[in-house]
Amino acid sequence: MNKILCKKVGVILIIMSILGLMGCGNDKYTAERIEKGLTEKYGGTFEVLALGNRYGTMTNDYVQANVKAVDSDIVFSAKMSPKGEILVDNYISKTVLSQLEKMLNSNLESEGITAKSMMFGFSKTKTGEVELGTSLSDYISKYRPDFFSGYLVIKESPNNTGAALTNAFQKTFNEIQNVELRANVWVIPEESYDEVVTGFSRLPDVSNSWFEDKETLSSFKFSVETDSVSPDENELNKLLQGGGEI
Repeated sequence: MNKILCKKVGVILIIMSILGLMGCGNDKYTAERIEKGLTEKYGGTFEVLALGNRYGTMTNDYVQANVKAVDSDIVFSAKMSPKGEILVDNYISKTVLSQLEKMLNSNLESEGITAKSMMFGFSKTKTGEVELGTSLSDYISKYRPDFFSGYLVIKESPNNTGAALTNAFQKTFNEIQNVELRANVWVIPEESYDEVVTGFSRLPDVSNSWFEDKETLSSFKFSVETDSVSPDENELNKLLQGGGEI
């Protein structure tokens, strides 16, 4: 009887140990493996911000992470196999898109608007593999994206006018070789802007649902393409000052 009980206890302890390795107790080790794998692949230093799917899920074949490139603050996603191999990541595409984000943020700042953007490129045709170090200009010339779209978080301010937003987007549109530019815009109260942007900046991707539990003044879609800006400046004036959503 005692032998059977001891065997059962031993099995339980083994199971608990395995579960511990698959859980939070092993997060630091897993993060370090991902960081090492990315450094070996790209050079530089990387920091895992959050771990998602772990080994032991239905697929049981990868662990997913949100990662930041320390030197550039670029945040992206990566998947690693149980053997420590980086299976897939979007670091290179994020290095290209970060150039667009900086351009747009800078153009907005020049118009008196404080904002943070997260942009993505969309193409109907397969673009092929993008090389590390590719400039935004070369990317557009070679791969001809159909449009860029993403999210824009704007800090509440009396400087936020339809003319200012339109000017910033129009200038960016011209600088990206007239590729259509779209954004889901969220206007955030001044007192909570920093907190929202801090969380926003730690994500490789986001959706409108992420903003549902955040304090916001308004949200709307804005786009600039050849001979077309929507909505117009008068409507934007209302939306930027908290006048509902479209």
